[in-house]
Amino acid sequence: MNRVTIRDVAELARVSPASVSNYFHKPRKLSDGTRQRIQRAVDALGFVPNDAARRLRTGVNPVIGYIAFELAAATTPEIAAAIEQRVSAEGMYMLMANDTGSEQRERSYLQLFAKQQVSGVIIAPVGNVEAELARMRSFGIASVLSARRAESPAQASVSIDHVAGGKLAAAHLIELGRRRIGFVSSSLELKQVADRLNGALSAVHAAPGVTLEVIPVPERSVEAGIACANAIASRPPAARPDALFCANDLLAIGVVQAFVSSKDVRVPAEIAVVGYDDIEFARSTIVPLTTIRTPHAELGTAVADLLFAEIDALGSAGDSVAEPRPQIEFSPELVVRDSAR
Repeated sequence: MNRVTIRDVAELARVSPASVSNYFHKPRKLSDGTRQRIQRAVDALGFVPNDAARRLRTGVNPVIGYIAFELAAATTPEIAAAIEQRVSAEGMYMLMANDTGSEQRERSYLQLFAKQQVSGVIIAPVGNVEAELARMRSFGIASVLSARRAESPAQASVSIDHVAGGKLAAAHLIELGRRRIGFVSSSLELKQVADRLNGALSAVHAAPGVTLEVIPVPERSVEAGIACANAIASRPPAARPDALFCANDLLAIGVVQAFVSSKDVRVPAEIAVVGYDDIEFARSTIVPLTTIRTPHAELGTAVADLLFAEIDALGSAGDSVAEPRPQIEFSPELVVRDSAR
């Protein structure tokens, strides 16, 4: 039995062999109708492309890599789903990795994706990986930082203004008359968390008589929020904060749950609580959560769109892509509910 070739697929689909080649590695160049005809021909003939050979001929890999620093975080699935939807629409594939908060693991995945010669990398970094991404660009791998603004003008990024988000949260609590604010989080060295703290501090420093206490927890989870609330409730009333700004909604949900269940602290009468992210469960907690809304799906779509633009730019200009590269930044917004109003 003769092996099915690209020419056989092209003849059945009534397109050129070049269109069949584009179907596999540059599907954006084809109309929806052309892609559908080629797909039907591929299915009918049972054509299986040789990816390794195609990469040698075209230099194009239909795979992108996505490295997330918190795979279990409540916002990661929504961001990843938006990226995957966009990648799939381009006829490409996404490989997702979790660095578990480890800079060493993060760099190992970057090295792995470099060896696989993926077309591009999206990374929500723990450490500063811009030098490594620059090296990858020099041999044809495009990249976009996700959820963190790039420091170098040569690095594309899509981020959220977390300093503004932290300032919104603290300013709201101050406007409610709260004077002893606690900031609850883990991983204070992580830039995204540090930015939220710095934003809150800027609001506190501008308000005479207001203090901010950093309350560290081992992780940003519901369980850590519960343990934090229990520890605060065990303090004498005069030693407790009168407001808590939690670095994410999971912590805030745990705090509210513990306070309400124990009946030791009334929310918001004694302690107002603000979260961050506005995840799906924030509005359906026993006391609906005041929080800072960040655009998760929009960020994922923007990251994927920008990566494809970077892939095209790199393909056209090689490693001499003009600076500066796009650095998109979303603004968060305050959502007021019953936990702090």
